[in-house]
Amino acid sequence: QDPDSDQPLNSLDVNPLRKSRTPMETFRKVGIPIIMALLSLASIIIVIVLIKLILDKYYFLCGQPLYFIPRSQLCDGELDCPLGEDEEYCVKSFPEGPAVTVRLSKDRSTLQVLDPATGNWFSACFDNFTEALAETACRQMGYSSKPTFRAVEIGPDQDLDVVEITENSQELHVRNSSGPCLSGSLVSLHCLACGESLKTPRVVGGEEASVDSWPWQVSIQYDKQHVCGGSILDPHWILTAAHCFRKHTDVFNWKVRAGSDKLGNFPSLAVAKIIIIEFNPMYPKDNDIALIKLQFPLTFSGTVRPICLPFFDEELTPATPLWVIGWGFTKQNGGKLSDILLQASVQVIDSTRCNADDAYQGEVTEKMMCAGIPEGGVDTCQGDSGGPLMYQSDQWQVVGISSWGYGCGGPSTPGVYTKVSAYLNWIYNVRKVRQLCPTHCAFPPVLYPGSTSLSLGLI
Repeated sequence: QDPDSDQPLNSLDVNPLRKSRTPMETFRKVGIPIIMALLSLASIIIVIVLIKLILDKYYFLCGQPLYFIPRSQLCDGELDCPLGEDEEYCVKSFPEGPAVTVRLSKDRSTLQVLDPATGNWFSACFDNFTEALAETACRQMGYSSKPTFRAVEIGPDQDLDVVEITENSQELHVRNSSGPCLSGSLVSLHCLACGESLKTPRVVGGEEASVDSWPWQVSIQYDKQHVCGGSILDPHWILTAAHCFRKHTDVFNWKVRAGSDKLGNFPSLAVAKIIIIEFNPMYPKDNDIALIKLQFPLTFSGTVRPICLPFFDEELTPATPLWVIGWGFTKQNGGKLSDILLQASVQVIDSTRCNADDAYQGEVTEKMMCAGIPEGGVDTCQGDSGGPLMYQSDQWQVVGISSWGYGCGGPSTPGVYTKVSAYLNWIYNVRKVRQLCPTHCAFPPVLYPGSTSLSLGLI
């Protein structure tokens, strides 16, 4: 190449030099389009979520074929979806049914068995009693946990014949050729460790409570709003009041919160089934009892534990001390729900006094009980419904369910509670049937004529 030429050496083989891109130019060319794409994607997701929330709030999605129906058509007794799923996840009714042929007595939790042929009850002799028989007895009462049993000496006041027990078709039976009880002992049976708390309550009169004292207390909520209290019976089941579900009979939005004495600190538990006794519109205050089955079993801890059911023969005399708990209103005709669990000591009020002319005038039936204090001032109130009325013997028992009343804390109108011992057969049967068909049982849906016009909450 000519040395005097202006062209560089090997000009045909050398690319011209390019100025490097600045970080800002790189961001504008690459970063901004990526951010815009992410924002667009986030906006689409937000819109989809909002649409889903709106649809879920006002509509229900039927399957095969897919289409929406208004939520007002859920649980109305009409099959609006082709496959009937709009009536599947609803509050269901379950009849009281036949008597369960096993029961436990307050006499050291001894087992008694019914002979259907004669209609007589017998105490179970400890002779040849096995773990398999114990498991069968507990299954008949709806328990799926591993039971414990022991021998207790036959007392001098034993009023039932003592016989050996056998099993047939997953039920206990009285042995036909039963001889004398050679061991001289009865069967004391415990189906579940229950009614034990880490802390004994010591204050009375609407004071703040600790979850360590009442680990079985739960909050039952609809759309994240507290509606009623309830009691843990076992890992699967919650006991509460039927009237809690009269406004909302769909199961989807009901949740149970357990393990804290503060309303806002609970883990949310999904509900699988809500079951009540058949509603009688002529006597709307009767049969105020419900069972909730959780989708997943509870894990027990110091703050989550079951309370015991009462014995069938647990009779509480007037003035027997009891306890009530709840997050309900602290004032009548006003106020708001308590954020902290409250507890109060009350006592059994005589049914005759409770039905007096200046009180409930005969409205309190044999399946109800009254509790309060004679001078008034301590009572459950609106928002406490469904919670337990508790009695402590060897363990804590749920003897009542907060049901109804006139006012809060009046001296002549104490709180009225569903008497749990009157519904033991129903509780046993519901839980037993659900063990046999845990998913789809042919229970009819619950229909409440004028359900929004009736409220049995304590107010």
